[in-house]
Amino acid sequence: MLHLLTLGLHEGPHPYDGRCVSPGQCTPPPAKYSKVIAGPQPGQQWNINGGFCGAFSTQHAALAFGAWVSQDLVRKANRNSAPPHTMHGDSTEGYEVMPTNVADTAKNLKLTYDEWDYTQPSPQAPAYKAWLKKHLVAGHPIVWFPLCKGDPHHCYPGSCPNGGAADHVEPMWGIFSNHSLDDPKVYDDDYILHASDQDYQPYYRPMSTLEDSKSMDGNCAHAGAGFGRNEMYPCFDESVTYGLAVTGLAVSGAIPVSVQTSGAVEEPNVRQGARPATLYANVTVTGLTAGSQYVLYRYGSTESLPAGPPFAPAAEASTPFTAAGDTHSYADPKPFMSDSAVYWLAAPATTVEAA
Repeated sequence: MLHLLTLGLHEGPHPYDGRCVSPGQCTPPPAKYSKVIAGPQPGQQWNINGGFCGAFSTQHAALAFGAWVSQDLVRKANRNSAPPHTMHGDSTEGYEVMPTNVADTAKNLKLTYDEWDYTQPSPQAPAYKAWLKKHLVAGHPIVWFPLCKGDPHHCYPGSCPNGGAADHVEPMWGIFSNHSLDDPKVYDDDYILHASDQDYQPYYRPMSTLEDSKSMDGNCAHAGAGFGRNEMYPCFDESVTYGLAVTGLAVSGAIPVSVQTSGAVEEPNVRQGARPATLYANVTVTGLTAGSQYVLYRYGSTESLPAGPPFAPAAEASTPFTAAGDTHSYADPKPFMSDSAVYWLAAPATTVEAA
């Protein structure tokens, strides 16, 4: 199997020294309006087998809708994806998450999504940034596929359709603006929030700086070059690019929740023999009506997550609650292992058992 030197460069011991990597900005901009999606957070991907940046990014997008999925299981979700299979992986362990299989990966994890249309006319940069803003304002985290300074910008054969390129994959989960978020126009001083997958810093970027040509002599001209520096200030290909917005769980009749857990910062790499960690989840339910009764359900695998009510039969735990306001926070006392997949969802107590 042929592996070009592309996402494979983003593997090995990471050289992070605790500092914000210039020219990246690690403090929020002074914006009047903002939307930061709960769940995703900066952290460290597994740096083996081409790099698990796509798995890490998908994992973090899923947290916004109540799902913890190990990086191992994210890759395994695309084991049966259609070829080409020129990236790292196989039909047992799954494949690197690339533009050709990211939608299939999300679908098999029971996530709903909107995939960027990479077949539209070039240059795609203006429309892509409008698409990013629309989804971030709506609370939908993005899995995006940028270029990195000093990397070769060559995808595995057949994995970047329509002539685009990608060196890395990162999660994006915030938008900042001095204009009302009801305004869909992209302004130069709009900022997005993303992670590098190689350090523990949040990175804030003006929308006006996100695109560049493959020569990387424009917006990314002064980005750090090489592993451990270029992930912090990448640019997407201005001509043809890729992305997937995760919009929810593929479950009808449920109220979505978000999950935060320490495992999202640095998950033990079980593919290198590390012992899985015992994790706990902080769950937040939104969109509630004060005084109404609800039930929070927990499922122990992707397979057990139902497509709709009744929710109780496959749940491994059920926690009723009465909403005190429009949000409800719950520290789940039951642990789970980092190498697993666990989903949480909420539903009105009056309808959860409807067939």
